[in-house]
Amino acid sequence: MKPGPPTGPKMATGIDEFDLIRSCFARLSSGEPGALDLRDDAAWLRPEAGMELVVSADAIVAGVHFPDTIDPADIARRALRVNLSDIAAKGARPRAYTLSLVLPQTVGLDWVEAFAASLGDEQREFGVTLLGGDTTGTPGPLTININIFGEISENSMITRSGASAGEDVYVSGSIGDAMLGLAVLKGDLTVENGDDRAFLERRFLRPDPRVTTGPALVGVASAAADVSDGLVADLGHICSASNLAARVDLEAVPLSETARGTVTDDQPLRINLLTGGDDYEIVFTAPVSARDSIELISSETDVAISRIGIMTEKTSGAPEVVVLDGSGNPVEVGVGGFRHFEEENAR
Repeated sequence: MKPGPPTGPKMATGIDEFDLIRSCFARLSSGEPGALDLRDDAAWLRPEAGMELVVSADAIVAGVHFPDTIDPADIARRALRVNLSDIAAKGARPRAYTLSLVLPQTVGLDWVEAFAASLGDEQREFGVTLLGGDTTGTPGPLTININIFGEISENSMITRSGASAGEDVYVSGSIGDAMLGLAVLKGDLTVENGDDRAFLERRFLRPDPRVTTGPALVGVASAAADVSDGLVADLGHICSASNLAARVDLEAVPLSETARGTVTDDQPLRINLLTGGDDYEIVFTAPVSARDSIELISSETDVAISRIGIMTEKTSGAPEVVVLDGSGNPVEVGVGGFRHFEEENAR
């Protein structure tokens, strides 16, 4: 984990970047020999025999991907977990990550210490190790970039492009909680029940990457993606990569009891849950013959998996993902999904 350049914006930590790395982050590299105790400007990573590396990256920016009022411990949890979700959706088991921190001048040492301590807790929970990274200061917003490395048996990564027409569409967990949680955090939604409010906020701040479900789907799922941009958008990514379309049964999309109680009879809001994003579940396809296997995976990993639709051939002029109501009629869902560089996406 190398320091930033000697010139440019200064961090408000009151200590040198090298001291920051030694005091806050070096301990997070323990157990990964290639990290070299974060004393070098590069690292090495060797997969186990018969395995290959799966690599993913995500950057999150305060005020864009999360409210800038969130405390550092929750920012650390969210930053790492959204990357773990990417790896899980590919069927890989997480191993290590690099971290680049771009810190505004308002950030002090206490903030960094709390952030690093939370990362340590997350590492112990998910079995990953810090491999290296970068630190620098900025007059702009807090920015965190993580590159994550997972391991998987050779030639077995679950891509977006393997789906076939006639296959079932599934999603893990529940959809929409994080969208509602963000609305609560921003003050755009009032939830009177304290337990319900806390549940929704937690689902946004601390997503549950499906690190056991994803690897269990290897050899069963034909295509998969993590639900980060929104269920409709991410299923659309599978459709595009597989050159197919999909039909989704609105009534089959799993909602938590809290989400159901929040949307009640508000059909437009319920539809919006399919496009809100930040769910970090896995949407995937599988042949009909795999239904029993998927039911067993759900039971063994203790994660609900719901069959929500079917893959179809593309139709000229029709949307890639069609959502049908209880009567089988298409409902308007719009484009859906988080899109970078659009003003309305600012959190």
